Amino acid sequence: MSNITKNLHPHYRGACASFAKDHNVERVAASIGMSSHVLRNKFNQAQKHKLSGEDLIALYHATHDETLLDALLLECGLTAVAIPSAERAPSLTHQVIQLNSQIANIGQRTLELTERGRITCNEHRSFMSIATAAMGSVALLINDVEQRFQVMSPLTVLAM
Repeated sequence: MSNITKNLHPHYRGACASFAKDHNVERVAASIGMSSHVLRNKFNQAQKHKLSGEDLIALYHATHDETLLDALLLECGLTAVAIPSAERAPSLTHQVIQLNSQIANIGQRTLELTERGRITCNEHRSFMSIATAAMGSVALLINDVEQRFQVMSPLTVLAM
């Protein structure tokens, strides 16, 4: 790691600050077997100690908060989607209708927020949560389509 304090990774720095603010660092540190002093230092970008990959995984499992992982991926121009473990819709048609509803909700929220010009941190988190849920629904739909149509015999596929 570099000891440059210039803001090289703004998404990750912001995620570290949000994570430390949103969670009880002492409790989280205890749950991952780390002292709270060390964990606080790792969140402080001015310190030389940084969160390792193992730390990030442990923090995710302890809190189920993907903020830090999402920020790292965003710095690389990537994103990840957690496949929800919720009940699946009874059919692909139901899944598509539900997904369209989620997308419409995102569109409506986007219109409301852009008309004002600025959004609060809480509104941003709420919007990102809604968008992430929609991406999870897309991942579920893709997974279901793949599972449903992957098992077809080659003769059935040729007949289509």
